[in-house]
Amino acid sequence: MMKKIGWIWICLILCLSACSGAQGNKGEMAMKGATAAQDGNTKESVDSKGHVKLVFSTFYLSNHMQTAVKKYEKRHPNIEIELQATPSEGKDLDEVTANIEKFVTSSNTSILAGKVPDLIELDMLPADKYVSRHLLVNLSDMMAKDSSLQTKDYFTNILDNSKIDRGLYGMPLYFSLVGLIGDEDALGKSGVKIDDSSWTWSDFTDIAKQLTEKGEYKNVLISEPHYMLSEMVADNYRQLVTEGIGKANFDSVRFAGLMQQIKTMFDDGLIYDMVTDGGGRGSEAARYVKAYFTEETISSLRGYLLNNFAEHTKLYTKPHPQDVGAGGYFKNFGMIGINTSSPHKQEDWDFIKFLIEDEAQSYTDVYDQSPGFPINRIAYEKQLKQLKDEGTIREADLPAVKVDNASLDQLDDYITGAVHSTEKQSKIDEIISNESKSFFSGQKSADNFAKQVRNKINLYLNE
Repeated sequence: MMKKIGWIWICLILCLSACSGAQGNKGEMAMKGATAAQDGNTKESVDSKGHVKLVFSTFYLSNHMQTAVKKYEKRHPNIEIELQATPSEGKDLDEVTANIEKFVTSSNTSILAGKVPDLIELDMLPADKYVSRHLLVNLSDMMAKDSSLQTKDYFTNILDNSKIDRGLYGMPLYFSLVGLIGDEDALGKSGVKIDDSSWTWSDFTDIAKQLTEKGEYKNVLISEPHYMLSEMVADNYRQLVTEGIGKANFDSVRFAGLMQQIKTMFDDGLIYDMVTDGGGRGSEAARYVKAYFTEETISSLRGYLLNNFAEHTKLYTKPHPQDVGAGGYFKNFGMIGINTSSPHKQEDWDFIKFLIEDEAQSYTDVYDQSPGFPINRIAYEKQLKQLKDEGTIREADLPAVKVDNASLDQLDDYITGAVHSTEKQSKIDEIISNESKSFFSGQKSADNFAKQVRNKINLYLNE
């Protein structure tokens, strides 16, 4: 079942807070970071004895990161890493959302003013904007010069397709897959042939019409118009936003086409609108409706099996825009960049390299979960082998789940075939979410609405 955009962001934060952060000495560090993050790394970072201090700004106060820092400092006694963080928890969802907005706003102000720490977590920040202003180090150059780094040990399909202007400016520690889970029993009974290797949204619409005519279900997906639009913008970000000489531009014509395509699918009844058709999330109608596909984000091998995705289901690639090539979609997590004005770029890089080593990438929390698939292939292959060797997944108070090797192999193929980065920026998300309801309710035409959104997004991109 799809979630609203805002709910997804907040659930992500709460989930990651549970698996990665905000315990231990969070109060002291959060307060320290909230102040220090405004000033950047302004203190002298090398003393007379060669002691180096690196400052790392992050939104999540992660137990994993704190543990990794302690291990790194133990290996390198001359290096101290100061973690700066903004309080990410709140008494309610509104306060959590406000904390996100505060972090993004304050970070943008500091970074664009040149008050930047040595290392920056970029997950919620507009990395494109920083790259265009030469504020981030090209990590591709660092990797090419480092003979100790073996690229075969990493998912290069993810790294290569996380680049901006042919350079890698943020190193993803983890990634998730975004795809469609299909009901194989219902799809098989319909007799409709599906080739998802390179299907477009137009192909998907044609197939959806056949499925609803020949099959037992009336809908192919369950979603909401503005949520689906936000997801498609994230999937098409590189095609929608182009960088000129000192200026970015949002393509309103392409955007209008996406909106009209989505509206047509809802108007034709191919997609079940959980709010309009179902009376709201949680209603009986919305809860029990069936569809041929559901959109899912898959973050771990164990999670894939535990959520019963593999039973009578199949993982399908999301449809592509007309002019985008074949391949699956992925989302990065834990993107770390290096400030171009950091005096310790080599030490910064060495720490990032430590974070993507097998040891650090094998982290799991108390629930045996990780923030995503590790970018390190060796760590991933160990997880895969361990699951296959165990043969069964056992969770407290839940029935044992048999490990389906064939399903894991299919997922493995999907991972290595993921080449399209899904990029969701909180501010652009907010603009689209706030403005799109007037279009989907019929108050504005696609062209007029697209131009209005373009003006607001261009203002944000070029401020």
